[in-house]
Amino acid sequence: MNGTPQPADMHLLPEARSGFRWRLISSTVLWAAMLAVIFWLPPTGLYVFMNVVIARALWEFYTICEVKGLRTFKVWGVISAVALISGSWFVFGLQQYQSRSDFPALSYDFDIVILVAFAFGAFVRQFPQKTDSQGIETMAVTFFGLVYVAWLCNFATRINFATPNGRFWVMYLVVVTKFTDIGAYLIGTMFGRHKMTPRISPKKSWEGTAGGIAFAVGSSLICMHLLRDKLVPEGLDVTHAVVLGLLLGSAAVVGDLAESLIKREADVKDSSTWLPGHGGALDLIDSLLFTAPLLYVYMRLVMR
Repeated sequence: MNGTPQPADMHLLPEARSGFRWRLISSTVLWAAMLAVIFWLPPTGLYVFMNVVIARALWEFYTICEVKGLRTFKVWGVISAVALISGSWFVFGLQQYQSRSDFPALSYDFDIVILVAFAFGAFVRQFPQKTDSQGIETMAVTFFGLVYVAWLCNFATRINFATPNGRFWVMYLVVVTKFTDIGAYLIGTMFGRHKMTPRISPKKSWEGTAGGIAFAVGSSLICMHLLRDKLVPEGLDVTHAVVLGLLLGSAAVVGDLAESLIKREADVKDSSTWLPGHGGALDLIDSLLFTAPLLYVYMRLVMR
């Protein structure tokens, strides 16, 4: 044996410890800022925060696509994303002052209006081009980014307005999702032996995935206990906490792999260098893009 440290060693390598430290610090600071925005500032604070983060993440996605050689309508896509988020906040904000029951449906209708307007604008934007052999790709990639980043992440807005304690559900979502990431990183670094998807993410292991899901279940149960006055009356019990931990943990892993696939296709390590040790805004919310819709659907269809 050559004495080279193996993945199953009980101690993190110095570079791994350093990388994890920066990753943990940047994630903690940003998500703590988000939770502070949720609980200490008026609702407009969360609205502004979401617009900034999602707009930045979408811009990074378009930049990755351009590295791959794909053209995008970056400005039009970001404008559409802000309009999509603003529409949801406007519709659900009215719900606070009017006793109508059709606001979720109105929000979906507004989403359709924005997507139709986006498609219309994308074609109009393409008309003046004298020569463009990538016109279809440009419109398709721009539209995909809008749906993948802005529309999926906007389900956090729906969760925020879904119940009287919606902001606590948003906190629950963030905690379970990020603990999945932390658990997968820690367990995978210490015990990871069996590679999960070497082509997409060489560092991902089955052991790390199992650890991440275990952390998700544990954090879900802890949140249920600490926030029992807020979440339990709205349907969260031990069974739902365990099931949601399993579902959200699995979805977080898929969301992380989905972004890794996109970056691997473009041969990009991180979406940007905006966050030390973590990458960019897209790296920060990649798991939430899959967990937010899943939690909302579970709340609506299963917990009701």
